Amino acid sequence: MEGRSPARVRNELVAGVVDVLQESATVRHTSSADLWVSMLGQELGTSVEPQRAEALRPWLLNLVETCAQVPDGLPCLVRCLGYVEQQSATIAALRRLVDEWEAMDFFDGADLHPLRPILFEMRSSAGLATLARRASRSRVQELPAWCDTGWAVFLRLAGENSGPKELPASMAFLALAADRLVEDGQVAAAERLRHWNRQQARTWGLEDTMTDWQRGGVAEAPPSMVPAYLMIQFEPDGVDPERYYLTHWRQSDAEGWHPVPGETLHLHRDELPGEVEVLIEQTEERWADLRQPVVLEFILPWELLGEPVEWWHKESSSPSPTPLVMDYAVLVRSFERLRKAAWHRPWHNKWRQLKEKPADSHSYWNRPGRSHFHLERELKEDEHAVCLVLSQPPGGASPAGNEEYMAGLRAGVPAMIWHRGDCADPAFKEAVADIVQDRGLAGLMERAGKWRREALAMGPEGWDSHVGRHLAILLDDPERRPGPAGPDRAPVKQ
Repeated sequence: MEGRSPARVRNELVAGVVDVLQESATVRHTSSADLWVSMLGQELGTSVEPQRAEALRPWLLNLVETCAQVPDGLPCLVRCLGYVEQQSATIAALRRLVDEWEAMDFFDGADLHPLRPILFEMRSSAGLATLARRASRSRVQELPAWCDTGWAVFLRLAGENSGPKELPASMAFLALAADRLVEDGQVAAAERLRHWNRQQARTWGLEDTMTDWQRGGVAEAPPSMVPAYLMIQFEPDGVDPERYYLTHWRQSDAEGWHPVPGETLHLHRDELPGEVEVLIEQTEERWADLRQPVVLEFILPWELLGEPVEWWHKESSSPSPTPLVMDYAVLVRSFERLRKAAWHRPWHNKWRQLKEKPADSHSYWNRPGRSHFHLERELKEDEHAVCLVLSQPPGGASPAGNEEYMAGLRAGVPAMIWHRGDCADPAFKEAVADIVQDRGLAGLMERAGKWRREALAMGPEGWDSHVGRHLAILLDDPERRPGPAGPDRAPVKQ
């Protein structure tokens, strides 16, 4: 390929990494730099000399050269710096450069910079995610935060696994980007991308593959029926009872469970519905082309179990806000159970019973006034009891409701149902009898959704009188757990 020689491309990238490192406060201070170097040496499995007498830049050049000669060395360098700096601007800049290094290696040292001015101007996050998903044949579901331009996405996709006789994802991305530029009237820029692609295809003997692409494009994967999940967690502040940490994870990979963490916000309780609305809108923009159904899961501490989260709003600034339940299946999960590993063995056992032998599984209706001790004992003795119908709502002032709920958690019951106001309501008992009828509970969410839709059909002026407005459904799958909170765990909003 024409342009800079491979040696020059490599050397300029090394110098670029050093340029960024020189501006890092971690690197410029001896104590933090020594910590970084120590962690780096441990992960590389080799001794890394700390900077002492020599000038900073020559030492950094030598350090980066050392890492560049070790498999996974540069990603390791950035990862270890991230342990100290977390999500800093330096880390984001370095991750872009590491992606460029790996792209250079993938394209055999070719000069990629002729593509940069064109791709750098492509900045629509939703549009880029769509192109990346199509180019990778849905293997890439989420883009890292630093992939904020077409250039960064192209570099990220270089080397992405491709099947036999498939156009590499990065080249497929260029082809899709060229099509998008033509739609925007930028024909000359599109032709430059296509010219580069044709040259690369010729170099690698991919002319026929490129021709197939030009004839038919990348075939989109058929729509998946595996839902995408947006998990939203409220963690108590621990000091101020009116404040919470809001964390979320997005999971849209139909091939496996790989939740992507978002940022963590520190909020007053009254701010939670508004921030959830913003989060859902941002997620919908990110998933604009997603064809899977979307499930919302709220991971709630016990004191928020009375919140009707499925009836919180989207479009609240409009004259007619939309309840979340109109657009999504909404589940509640237990914050306490996720955090307490000592409860997980019975939880897994009950879930396996529900999953593997649904026809042998059943619900357990608790009676008002029953001792929570005997409730827990009976739930543990009855391995087929996988759903608990509470006699009082948890999360309120009633100790009995909270004790029932905790007994269910300790017994490992993965599903619970309650009325947020009055569990003795005859309409609630009728609804639950329908929801937990003997079909192995496999259709629990579908049947609960039917009652919620009936409430929706009555409209805002009448739905409060319908039991579907007050149903709370906890369905806790131990195999579908969020990952750790994002690296920006420190509060970012007060």
